[in-house]
Amino acid sequence: MTGRIDTPQKIRFLKFIHSRESGVKPGEIAQNFGIRASTVTRSLHELGQAGYIRYDSYKMVFLTDAGKDLTRFLQRRHRILSLMFTRAGLSEHDACIQAEKIEHLVPKVHIDQICRSLGHPSRAACGVIDHDPLCCGV
Repeated sequence: MTGRIDTPQKIRFLKFIHSRESGVKPGEIAQNFGIRASTVTRSLHELGQAGYIRYDSYKMVFLTDAGKDLTRFLQRRHRILSLMFTRAGLSEHDACIQAEKIEHLVPKVHIDQICRSLGHPSRAACGVIDHDPLCCGV
């Protein structure tokens, strides 16, 4: 991973692009999130410079291999945090919302610690938790 993804918006964009295996147009991202195309373009430019996506203005956006790896981690982090919140008593819906609010602040080392403390879970309310071989030994 060559760049830092430190905003919830960029995380949401990467997850959205990942959900569209055949690629997505920048305008679709703007429409999906209800934001201006210029905001999307700026974020896509930064994600491209960091090596996470490939795109040309007004054309399709695709994840690079580094972007796919990062997105798998982002999904794992979100799911582990949301599971931690549900085990603490939050509803699945509230757990997901709270996880999204803080996930960009939690480093991998802490996610691995939480994963271990939860017994290396394989599922959260929002989906399957991909195991990290460096954490889970899988």
